[in-house]
Amino acid sequence: MKIGHRLYLTVLPSLVGFLLMAALAYWGQYEHTAPSIVLVGGAIAVAISLAITWMNARYVTRRIERLAGASAPDSARARARITHGTSDDPASGAEDELDAIEDVIGRLSNAIEVAELSQADGARSFERRLHDYAALLVSITETMARQLEEVRLPLHILLENRFGDLNENQEEMLAAARAAADAVDSDMLQLRQIAALDLGEEVLRRDALKPSELMRTIQPLLASAAEAVLATLTMTIEPLLPTVNGDRVRLQEALVTLCRDSIAQAPRGAHLEATVAKQGQWVIITLRGGVRLPISVRAAAAIRVVQAHGGQVDRESDALAVRLPIHDGGPQFTASRAARLTAKNDA
Repeated sequence: MKIGHRLYLTVLPSLVGFLLMAALAYWGQYEHTAPSIVLVGGAIAVAISLAITWMNARYVTRRIERLAGASAPDSARARARITHGTSDDPASGAEDELDAIEDVIGRLSNAIEVAELSQADGARSFERRLHDYAALLVSITETMARQLEEVRLPLHILLENRFGDLNENQEEMLAAARAAADAVDSDMLQLRQIAALDLGEEVLRRDALKPSELMRTIQPLLASAAEAVLATLTMTIEPLLPTVNGDRVRLQEALVTLCRDSIAQAPRGAHLEATVAKQGQWVIITLRGGVRLPISVRAAAAIRVVQAHGGQVDRESDALAVRLPIHDGGPQFTASRAARLTAKNDA
């Protein structure tokens, strides 16, 4: 039996009640045993109940039929159960709209379950790949560092201990080669630090730091970087800022790298403005005025240090914003735990 038929059957009691009230009005008036107002009031109440029941049954029936019609293309199993008399409702041997709807809901539930399992598997696979990539990066950086040392040592010996006369061009070439080897070695060290943070091998301190002290400490370095590009730098620090979590040395080095490299890309003669303010659960260090953070291993390592502290780095077209979480008084934390905190904040 269809749901519409079942709902329409609910109208029958009201219809029977209406007929009984009409009969009572007729025979009660004949015997003069019931007041007229009672009969009229009862008839009106039954009529209203009948009308409301009919409208509700009609509305629900149409909605269910609409849902069942939309689910019909995907309800082959439901129709098969009905056809073979295997419906979940033992009293129902014919087609029922709820069977189609139930089948679609079952399919959606299964699809959601499969998607959740797939997502969990994908997350575990991603974590394994990330760990493998970090371990591979560590291996590569260590190997390249040893090989670079084999290059740097002969260059150092040739430049510091003269075994023969070198002309000016030869000295310049050897000095340039040593400088290039030193730069590559520095990049390898930065990559090694990134890998160590990703693997959770490095434990960062969780001290309560004052952002105002951090920025005033590095302000001379930033002013010097601004002078190098003929720019002016003004710094505004909001009073009574809350403390932030961090390893003072590592975080200060990261801020210097991010801000100084961004200032180096600013237009000549620009007016740069640095602000430190509280916003929500963050202390935000913002640098504006046409700055741009270049892509480099050193900048990537600095960003990773900020993320390891639970912070974020936003690089806009002409501004740089470093977000640091407000101190919560918790224990020390590892870089891997901080990375999970950063991922949660991004979501």
